[in-house]
Amino acid sequence: MPDSENRNGDIPQNISTEIFIKNWAIYKKIIENDNMSHSDGYAKLREILMKDMKRPFSFLDLACGDAHYSSKVLQDTKAVKYIGIDVSAEALSFAKEELRNSGFESTFIRADFLDFDKIIKKPVDVVWVGFSVHHLETADKLEFMKKVKKALSSDGLFIVYEPIFLEGENQGSYYKRFKETFYLHWTGLSKEEAESLLEHVRESEKPETAEDWIKLGKEAGFNQAEKVFSEKTGLYELFKFK
Repeated sequence: MPDSENRNGDIPQNISTEIFIKNWAIYKKIIENDNMSHSDGYAKLREILMKDMKRPFSFLDLACGDAHYSSKVLQDTKAVKYIGIDVSAEALSFAKEELRNSGFESTFIRADFLDFDKIIKKPVDVVWVGFSVHHLETADKLEFMKKVKKALSSDGLFIVYEPIFLEGENQGSYYKRFKETFYLHWTGLSKEEAESLLEHVRESEKPETAEDWIKLGKEAGFNQAEKVFSEKTGLYELFKFK
């Protein structure tokens, strides 16, 4: 049976988290309509797990949301333990149902994903996070990645799927590119939901270039740091650190 733990007092109330705490319904629509290419990113994650993790492994899912894709990705892998951390109580309630019949141990914790090191005391084999680390300033991304490196087992993997800057791009030009992609490809949101999302992107997203993601990984102490997937619109890329 899934276990759960509540750490509500540790959750900051700011613009980078409120869309997930107060407006989980918006993000759920984004996932259901695959507006951010979750399906392709998680397909790549599964490919990596099947190829690189030949032994039983634990899987730490940071900012796990409803764990819909994670639950599918982990099927028929060597996963034996799942830990999901998220700020949204509503999302975690869905996640528990997704993993209820998974066949492996699962734990769900309501907390800021940045505080995972205060919660997870034993080494984990895979750390996965998508669409969350880009809310941090560059220096804070580095500190977070150092914590991940320290938390991993000796042959563990850290995998991230995040928005990226193109070479020479800044937040203003990135936001312009995001809006163009949004109006061309996104579906399923009301006008009010779209405005809320665009405000979130404009105010809180701080991407890095692919080159800088790799540089951050090496500075954090990973021996291997590489881009392994680029999503069809060019907004999102997946990186693997080992």
